Amino acid sequence: FRDNSMAAYPALKRDPFNPDPYFARRNPGLWFGGPVVKDRLFFFSNYEYTSQVSVVTFQPNVASASGLAGNFANPYHGHLFSTRADWKINDSHNAFVRYSHDQNRGFGPSGGAVLPSNWLRNENFSDQSVVGVTSILKSSLVNDFRFNYTYWRNRNLFADETTCADCIGLGFPQLNINSTNVTVGHTSNATQGRDLYRFTFVDTMTWQKSSHRIRVGTEIEHAPGTGFWGFCDPACTVGFSPEFMRGLGIPAATMGALFPNLPTTIRTNQDLLNLPFAGGVVGVGDPSQPPPYNVDKAKVNNRFRFYGQDAWKIKPRVTLNYGLAWNFESTLVNRDLDKPQYLAPLYGSDLSATENNYNNFSPAVGFAWSIDKSNKTVLRAGAGIYWETELLWRRLEERAAIGPVGNGRLQVPHTSFTNIFPGIVNLNTGQPVAIGQALPASGQVTNLTVGQFMQIYNQQIAALNAQLAPKNLNDLSVRNIQLSKTANNLYPHEYPVQHSDHVNVGVQREFGHETTVAVDFVRRVFVNTLLGSIDYNRFNRFIGGVQTPVIPQCTSAAQRNDPTAQCSNGAITFWTPGGREVYNGLLLKLDKRFSHRYLFTASYAFTDRATVNGITNLDNYFESYGPTGARHLLNVSALADLPWGVQVGVISAMSSRGPVMPTVTNVDLNGDGTTTTPIPGVSYNCFNRGCNADDLVTAVAAFNQQYAGKRDARNQVIPTLTLPASFEFGDNFSSQDIRVTKTFSRRDDKLSIFVEVFNVFDVANLGGYSFNLNNTATFGQPTNRASQVFGSGGPRAVQIGGRFTF
Repeated sequence: FRDNSMAAYPALKRDPFNPDPYFARRNPGLWFGGPVVKDRLFFFSNYEYTSQVSVVTFQPNVASASGLAGNFANPYHGHLFSTRADWKINDSHNAFVRYSHDQNRGFGPSGGAVLPSNWLRNENFSDQSVVGVTSILKSSLVNDFRFNYTYWRNRNLFADETTCADCIGLGFPQLNINSTNVTVGHTSNATQGRDLYRFTFVDTMTWQKSSHRIRVGTEIEHAPGTGFWGFCDPACTVGFSPEFMRGLGIPAATMGALFPNLPTTIRTNQDLLNLPFAGGVVGVGDPSQPPPYNVDKAKVNNRFRFYGQDAWKIKPRVTLNYGLAWNFESTLVNRDLDKPQYLAPLYGSDLSATENNYNNFSPAVGFAWSIDKSNKTVLRAGAGIYWETELLWRRLEERAAIGPVGNGRLQVPHTSFTNIFPGIVNLNTGQPVAIGQALPASGQVTNLTVGQFMQIYNQQIAALNAQLAPKNLNDLSVRNIQLSKTANNLYPHEYPVQHSDHVNVGVQREFGHETTVAVDFVRRVFVNTLLGSIDYNRFNRFIGGVQTPVIPQCTSAAQRNDPTAQCSNGAITFWTPGGREVYNGLLLKLDKRFSHRYLFTASYAFTDRATVNGITNLDNYFESYGPTGARHLLNVSALADLPWGVQVGVISAMSSRGPVMPTVTNVDLNGDGTTTTPIPGVSYNCFNRGCNADDLVTAVAAFNQQYAGKRDARNQVIPTLTLPASFEFGDNFSSQDIRVTKTFSRRDDKLSIFVEVFNVFDVANLGGYSFNLNNTATFGQPTNRASQVFGSGGPRAVQIGGRFTF
């Protein structure tokens, strides 16, 4: 048990309106077990109930929204039950059966801290059953069989009046204020639900033959599942912040005429509606997943894995391990849907379905050599290839886009809507947006407000729904994308699943007092990592100041409504493999086994990790290749049995800050179509990896001299950057946790009472830093502490508990 009276304040600054926010955790449970039939049948059962209310601290990283800061209750309730029976059939056969049930519900953010109107009501119901039989077929041959059944029901629902009364943005479409952490309204991740089943068969046979221990096995999984995902209901929108607008250098008279209701501070729903509209997408169509076309095939994934391996004891002190595995999944991509001719400029002339992966072979080899006769020094090394799977939801949006008209739900960009208001001006071009003209591309500044866009949506959504309504769900002559002329998350013709090549070399030495020291070097190279969903259509590309997508932009209502017209209304994105990540690590570990009433482990990792850190240049995906992750990690744990039935445990975790990259938002210097620009003049993510504050000052000065006040590729004014007087590139992490247990014993009965203290020294572990150079006030400034949600690293907290065993 713990609550707010036993913990430090969770936010950076005490809220005078809520100086002591309530939070608590109650976690009762019980277990019981024993023999049913002596030496034959045993059982074990446990039940656990969790009731907690944690606190999510939200601190806006833009000054105009600072009044929205607060500490918000994050409730969670869960039941967990498990029971198991073990049966010794005879001397050659043993069996077990286990059943587990997990049921929980909560209300909270789906990712980082956001305002509660953007949270989810999450409900889960899961059952799992496992049956296993281990058989000794003869003295050198053992077979182990497992069958698993799993069912998971999940629902993600919007915030409502019962969970979020009077929340700002409640009932809005999702609205993010550009380049900030302020998001309100219906989360894009809802409504969502799934009913998933898994039937898994695993069988392994082990054969001891002379100096060889040979294992062969298979795993077969049949996984049907259906659900729904009503993303962007009714829309996912972006608005420009007041700071961004006033930083464009627009004359005061013009600003007043075009933006008469632009707020200075954001406090109400009307303030949000008065923000200039920056872009967005609208969800249209049937949310069922998979969509109706070929649903009986699309809803099932079958996974197969076969392997063989041998541990060969070449000499008494040398063991060689080698093996080979092959795995395959039937439905990682949409093999039953070819691509329409419309996509040929992006997909290529071969419009056949995306190819599956049949060559996922995983060889592995390694050895262990006990160097000295005392067997206290061991040299070991190994290498192998390991294949990743693919998240099955990624293929579901493609089924809607390239399926028959009306098949599934689509993301339709705001550029598919037309203006209905007089006096709307595109400030990038200086031209009016005529009534009936398609709305300008994302990121272009107009005086259309978020509220006005929602009026456009309400007026035109019925016609769009009618256009994309089902006609004949078996007719592939016309596809959804030929009407929407935009799509998200398609697959290219070749889509290799990512894999990794692992190599490690290490030595372990045992010293006296049951202490060992191990030193290992690890190298992992991840190939064909996912770069994200990239716009192959380059819809927001500008060449010579002219918007120039690969498939030309539709210029009239007739074109937009013609399924044969080769024009586009927005981005057409494809999941794109081809990335690369390299991890090199030197790992040191000191381990003292339990003896003389204590044990401890200390481990340190010195790491060098580099990858593509998101796409910042569509002309060069690897421009953002650079370091990532903490350089240093140190973990220490210890346990000691003291006199009088007292036991003390300690865990200490520390890591250095990771690399960061300051950026300039809503600026496209080269016209590639991305509007988040890394500050030029320094290598990517070099801060905390060799670059310092002086290097940033120099880079900002050079940027202002070369670019400030000029126009970018979209003809938008480039801002002058100003650094704050002080800033930081993130924070290190440190937390020390301690547990003290006192046990009272009477015959076979025991009562244990414990006290736990998390983050004993109340280290702040600051986070929520913004590295957006457009916002001087928030650049390099922390907005929160490590999460208060129950665990390590957050504000200091005390927890008490007990266990009675009889």
